Amino acid sequence: MPKIRDVRVTVTRVSTALLVTYLGMACMSTSDLLTVQVPNSVDAGVFDDPSNATLMVNSVIGDFECAFGSLVMGEGIATDELHDATLNNGNWNLDRRDNGFTSGFYGVNSCSTATGVYTPMSTARAEADKAIARLTAWSATQVPNRVSLLAQANLYAGFSYTALGMAMCQAAFDLGPLVDQKGMFALAEKRFSDAITAAQSAGAGLTNVMNAATLGRARVRLFLHNTAGAISDAQVIQPGFVFNANMDATNPRRFNSVFQFISTAGNMTVEPTSRALTTENNEVDPRSATVKLNTRPADVVSVIYIPAKYNAASLTAGESIPLPIARYAEAQLILAEAQGGTSAVTIINSMRAAVSLAPYTGATDAASIKTLIAGERQRVLFLEGFRGFDIERLTLPLVPAAGSPYQQGGVYGATVCLPVPDIERFSNPNVVGADIIDGVQGHFPPP
Repeated sequence: MPKIRDVRVTVTRVSTALLVTYLGMACMSTSDLLTVQVPNSVDAGVFDDPSNATLMVNSVIGDFECAFGSLVMGEGIATDELHDATLNNGNWNLDRRDNGFTSGFYGVNSCSTATGVYTPMSTARAEADKAIARLTAWSATQVPNRVSLLAQANLYAGFSYTALGMAMCQAAFDLGPLVDQKGMFALAEKRFSDAITAAQSAGAGLTNVMNAATLGRARVRLFLHNTAGAISDAQVIQPGFVFNANMDATNPRRFNSVFQFISTAGNMTVEPTSRALTTENNEVDPRSATVKLNTRPADVVSVIYIPAKYNAASLTAGESIPLPIARYAEAQLILAEAQGGTSAVTIINSMRAAVSLAPYTGATDAASIKTLIAGERQRVLFLEGFRGFDIERLTLPLVPAAGSPYQQGGVYGATVCLPVPDIERFSNPNVVGADIIDGVQGHFPPP
């Protein structure tokens, strides 16, 4: 298995909830970021007080939602969903899918950027697990809503592990050794199961949490090839269900990142090959429709397109558009993939009928259904954080192809999952450099 070469850290920024300098963090893992003292941050010791339990879990949710927005953008740039439209060459190695790079912005940038993946989501994960540990130790007398908070903390821990597993080839937690994607999904499954148990115990009022945890568990069970478990969970999700990361136009840290970096800043645009995605019947799919904007591109030459579902007529409306974390359409696609054959066709044609698309009438052998599912997921779940891992696990063709010229110079690589970044490697004594997977398609087996 090809491994990562020894390279030097070239990063310039690291974040927790706020920006801190890399030099201030050189000796710690991202899982230990809560110990960093930065201006205007909440002292981590505050969360040792049971009376602040609700504040603690709200902090988990806020940091996850910020991290999720940046991850959706970063994953979009790293795939055939988005193209960089800046003159910032720090983004280009991610957009170009460079082989073997470990010092890119994806490892260190904050959640208020378009490329922060590892550090923001690792911080949200660490906060969630610490919240779970505290809540488990406290009594119902100390925290009357303890079980409800446990359900929420486990839910966001589950989605944090899932997001890292989908984006990263490996990760490390709490200064521990490397964990591969299957390991991260197993950790997520445990958190989702615990969230479901706690939500059931808490009673009324947590239906949305229980449904989100059930769908999250269906997702990772599918990724772990537990099709029976995935079907069991996905089939209970009802039409109309959606679990969002809520955005806020009054708080820059909670802006809708897609709208902010595409419509407002002109820093990104939809990849040309993804601006009018079609079904096998050559019908443009409205579920992945895009809109051409008049936004001035940061690089002066790009034409700015935004997914229609993230577009709005006003700045305030656009910055407030929620980002879906899990929704009914995904549950249906999980069922289609797990069941396969004519059952998959029936599900997909029902989804198509809802948006007036012609049905699929092709072959139902395994290879044909895989192609059908991959295309449907690309369009239905467009720019929701799924594309990169779908390319990896389904071994889909890279677009543009590896070796093709990149607009800003160089050629496209074949990276399909992000390697453990230097910030983790050089701050965690339990990460062995020789064991790091390089993320290049064909260099390692899909999970």
